[in-house]
Amino acid sequence: MYIGTAETVLDAKHRITVPRRVRETMEVLGHALWYMARGFDHSIFLFPRDEWNKIRDQVKQYSSMDTRALDFRRLFFASVTEVRPDRQGRMPVPPHLRAYARLDRDAVLIGVDDHLELWSRDAWRAFQEQQEPEFKAMAAQLFAGDKQLSNSTEESGASDET
Repeated sequence: MYIGTAETVLDAKHRITVPRRVRETMEVLGHALWYMARGFDHSIFLFPRDEWNKIRDQVKQYSSMDTRALDFRRLFFASVTEVRPDRQGRMPVPPHLRAYARLDRDAVLIGVDDHLELWSRDAWRAFQEQQEPEFKAMAAQLFAGDKQLSNSTEESGASDET
């Protein structure tokens, strides 16, 4: 399981250094090979092999003749790069993904349970600020298991105050 937030920087060779605690988790779980891909909100997804295979299996369920699925496959799979941390825990970030994520120097590596995400520090801060007002509603929806909960209090005019 990958959790937490770690600030890092891109070095002169466009590599990030994976924090020791994350490298230790990688080692324990046997995650030596990673698939780096275009993520959402200008982030970069990093999937260990087992999670990558699950993603591929999900995507394979859709026909190549489904134009929306094909468009996604083009954008997503064209962005993928296999990477392995070197002995010092550094991972190269290819130019096309650095450009997509708007990574210049300051970066943040976050754990998202089954995968990692790499963000520019500014984009991560902006994302957190943008999503903060919805955090409580997201938690309520996830923990209650009610897919319709997200707008129910707003629609009824109910308040959080008790």
